Amino acid sequence: KKDNMSLVDTSWLEKNLSNVKIIDASWHMVNRNGYEEYIEEHLPNASFFDLEKNSKIDSDLPHMLTDLKSWEKIMSNMGLENNDKIVIYDNSDVISSCRCWYNLLYFGHDPQLVYVLDGGFKKWKIENKITSDTLVTIKKSNYKASENKLLVKNKKEINENISDNKFNLIDARSKGRF
Repeated sequence: KKDNMSLVDTSWLEKNLSNVKIIDASWHMVNRNGYEEYIEEHLPNASFFDLEKNSKIDSDLPHMLTDLKSWEKIMSNMGLENNDKIVIYDNSDVISSCRCWYNLLYFGHDPQLVYVLDGGFKKWKIENKITSDTLVTIKKSNYKASENKLLVKNKKEINENISDNKFNLIDARSKGRF
């Protein structure tokens, strides 16, 4: 069953495996390699989204949004279409699937078509659902993106908000990272 918070549960996904595109967006801060783990085992028909490679390359800040043309190329190389229903999961402690979800929304994918798997790969495995080590065959697409710039606030807007108080700001990083 899906709910309105962009989450799908494992039972719903198991029944709909062939109706959605699945993305493994696992990324780890230390001592693990998401792509190597993906190659060993992933959800059936899942493709891999590399958070390092698919972020802005020429920045000293980690995982900044890439540019529009680069995003179109990334999505096209993953074989994604603008009207695809997409479910993203991860096997990570930092819930990296949410970052991929955000990128898709920022670059104009219909929010009604993008979901995160509740409980991720860990829950899928605990429930003994089917996994695969077969790499998906990708047919390149011609993905078109647009930027939803309202989903980003710059430093000036953040500073002004200290006195204006127009929006709430929540830092979702763990205490150690903050």
